[in-house]
Amino acid sequence: MVKKRCIKLAAILLLAGLALALPSVALATSVDRMALCNLEGSSGETIEAQIILEGTEGGERSGYWETHYKQVDGDDASMDITSWVTIEPAEYVIKEGESQTFTVRLEIPSGAAPGLWGATSTEAGQAGHSDERRTYLIFKDTITGGNVYSGLLIPVSVKVLGKANPSASVIGWVKANVMVSILILVVIVLLSVMLRKRRLARASA
Repeated sequence: MVKKRCIKLAAILLLAGLALALPSVALATSVDRMALCNLEGSSGETIEAQIILEGTEGGERSGYWETHYKQVDGDDASMDITSWVTIEPAEYVIKEGESQTFTVRLEIPSGAAPGLWGATSTEAGQAGHSDERRTYLIFKDTITGGNVYSGLLIPVSVKVLGKANPSASVIGWVKANVMVSILILVVIVLLSVMLRKRRLARASA
């Protein structure tokens, strides 16, 4: 009995020692957005979004941005939108307490069909939905002069909208300006009545 207790105690101490020996993992650079999902735009348009990095560790860090496609069996061409994505500036140097703003541009091809691109679900940006993510934006950095990089994968997806209806803007304006629309209609009717009376008066003269 005593021998079993000693074995258990030794195992617990060993696990505790390993836990203390393992280094803690923390990002040296933080980001203000964990996902760029469900961005909207029509085919042929360019979408822009801002993303901010902040230095959270002492010392200067050098880094860069890149894109990544996580290929999964059964994916179609709409899952890989890495060719749409550019970010400026693509490289950076950041110190503790500093923040830098980057511009992410997504150029939607003119032939892109309406629907979701870059992910299998509109919930891909939420926690617990990593299986639904396909296209990523990644930042990586290291202590300037070093070669050990840390970073984060940020999922990206775009909802490509259908072609806009030419009459939709007119209908929307009418709905938003009901009183003005009624007044315009009344003026048109009155003008029509007046013109008709003039014609009748000329005809009878």
